[in-house]
Amino acid sequence: MKNYSNILLFIFLTPFLLFNNQCAKTNDVELINDTNDTTTNNVDTVYYGFVLNEVLYDPPSGSAGDANGDGVRDPNDDEFVEFVNDSDSTINLSGYKIYDATRLAAGTPNHEFPENTFLNPGQAVVVFGGGSPVGNFGGALVFTASNQVLNLNNAGDMMTMTDSSGIMILEFDVEPLSDNPNESYTRDPDLSGDFVQHNGVSGTLFSPGTKTDGTSF
Repeated sequence: MKNYSNILLFIFLTPFLLFNNQCAKTNDVELINDTNDTTTNNVDTVYYGFVLNEVLYDPPSGSAGDANGDGVRDPNDDEFVEFVNDSDSTINLSGYKIYDATRLAAGTPNHEFPENTFLNPGQAVVVFGGGSPVGNFGGALVFTASNQVLNLNNAGDMMTMTDSSGIMILEFDVEPLSDNPNESYTRDPDLSGDFVQHNGVSGTLFSPGTKTDGTSF
């Protein structure tokens, strides 16, 4: 089971203080990281109340890769990202945007959360690349990318999220991970751990909307 504690994961403090007044701990986030750096990033996103918990950028082959449950395995539609509200306050995601590197350069998001998107405490939200998701997904909010694709490049890509004011709040770098894992990367333990390949945690390939063991957040 591969462990990637040095994944480049930027979290910016200010937006989350608006949602969770209990976020008083000091953050030690290393914003520049390279392969020669032996310092482990201390990125405990629980302090900020909004956690990127799981990413599937390389859906498994065949029917096993049907992550959105619509009966069709599609390399684009079945990509997903999962976020969890681990704060005590509701988060208003209206107008938040997700970009891959190409879309960020062009200024056109892969996905924009619609108005009145509120994420309750302890609730997950999953954004699939497309398709027609079928299932409960642990009670998560479920969306498909508003511009039809997440388009996370296996060989290396940067996912960026901005808030409704266009302020960058999160970046996730695919580059340090396997090009073709045929499964998701998830935090282990959920919410607070480092990113590892999903199968090594639970024997399953992904778990959109739920913890790695399939239970709800």
